[in-house]
Amino acid sequence: MNRRSVALGVAVLAVVSLVCGGTVGLPLVMFGLAQAEAAACEVPSLPGPSPIPGAGAWGSAETTNAATIVAVGRQRQVPPRGYVIALATAMQESTLRNLANATVPESLTLPHEGVGRDHDSVGLFQQRPGWGSVRERMTPTYAAGKFYEALLRVDGWQRMRLTDAAQAVQRSGYPEEYQKWEDDAEQLAARVLGLPNIGDIGGGAPTAPCGTDDLGPVPVGPGGWVQPIRATIVSPFGQRGGRLHAGVDMSKADVRGDAIRAASTGVVEQVKCDWYTTCDRDGNTSQRGCGWYVDIRHPGDIVTRYCHMIQRPEVSIGQRVTAGTVIGFVGNSGGSSGPHLHFEVHLNVPPGPYHANGGNAVDPEPWMRARGVPLGTRS
Repeated sequence: MNRRSVALGVAVLAVVSLVCGGTVGLPLVMFGLAQAEAAACEVPSLPGPSPIPGAGAWGSAETTNAATIVAVGRQRQVPPRGYVIALATAMQESTLRNLANATVPESLTLPHEGVGRDHDSVGLFQQRPGWGSVRERMTPTYAAGKFYEALLRVDGWQRMRLTDAAQAVQRSGYPEEYQKWEDDAEQLAARVLGLPNIGDIGGGAPTAPCGTDDLGPVPVGPGGWVQPIRATIVSPFGQRGGRLHAGVDMSKADVRGDAIRAASTGVVEQVKCDWYTTCDRDGNTSQRGCGWYVDIRHPGDIVTRYCHMIQRPEVSIGQRVTAGTVIGFVGNSGGSSGPHLHFEVHLNVPPGPYHANGGNAVDPEPWMRARGVPLGTRS
C-alpha cells in the first residue's frame, strides 16, 4: 500500500467519524482495525471544504460522499456488492455530488455541491418526494440508507448485472446507463476502504461475497475433469436451423450469477467479448456469438469454451488454471435467449487462439460422461 492510500484511508475514517458525531468507525481492512458499527446519524453535507482528498478522477467532495455511501452500507450490513451498485448509481445520477434543484427552492437553502433541474429530484441519488422530505433527501446518510433499503428488497439483486439492480431501485428513463460506472465504482469502493482492489472486499463477482476463492473447491473426477456448472442441458449439441450448435446449453432456475469453473487443468487461451454482440448487458436472439467467453487449452490439444458470461471473466490470457477454478459467472451476453452457459469441447486443435471451430467440435455430453463427470440431464 502506498502513502497516498494510507492517507486516504485515514482521512476517510476521520470524516465518517465527523459526519456521525464521532461514533462511526469505517472498517479499514488493510490497516487491521477492528470492524465497528456506524451510528444511525443523519446530517447534511459538511460545510466548507471536504476533508477527504480526491481519489483518481474524483475530487474531494465526491470522494467524501463516496465514503459516506460505503459507511452507511457497512452500518446496515449490506453485502459489499451493494456498495458498488450504490456508488455507480450516484455516479450516474449526480456525479457523486449532493445536488440542489433550481425548481425546489428549499433545496437551495441547504448545503449542496451543485444545482440540477431534473423534475423535483435532489441529492446524491436524485430522489423524488416519495423518498422523503427535501432536507432528508439532501442528507447523504439518509439518501444512501433509503437506496440500500430499496435495493435489499429487490429479489436476487446480488445475481443481477449492476445496471439491472440499480434500475430496479431507480426506475430511470435510461436503464443501461448505470453499467458504464461499474469499474469506477469498484475502484472507488476499494480506495475509500484503503484496499488495493475490489476483490479484497468482495464487491466484484455476483455471487462471491469474499471474492472467487470464497466459492470453495469442487470434487474433481478421476480423469481430472469437473462439471463447469451444475445445471440441466436445455439445448443439445447438433444442427439447429441449418447451422451447427457446437456445444450444449446448460441452465436452471435462478442460474444468473452462478460460478463457472474450468472443466480441467489448462492455460487460458482466449478472453474476450465478441465485437458484434452485447457486452456487460443482456443479449438476445437477434445478436450473434458468445458475448463474454473464455477458451482454455488443455493437454493433448483439447480446448474448452465457456460462453455468455455476465461480465468480464475472472481470468486472463496466459493464466494457468486448475480443474474447478472459477473463471467467470453465468450471464446472458451475446446471442442468447436467457441466462445460461454454452459449453463446448474441441479436439485436435492446432496451436493458436482462433483454431477452435465447428470442424473440431465434439458433443460435450458423451465426451464428459466418458471422463467420469456427466453433465446435467436434459430437460
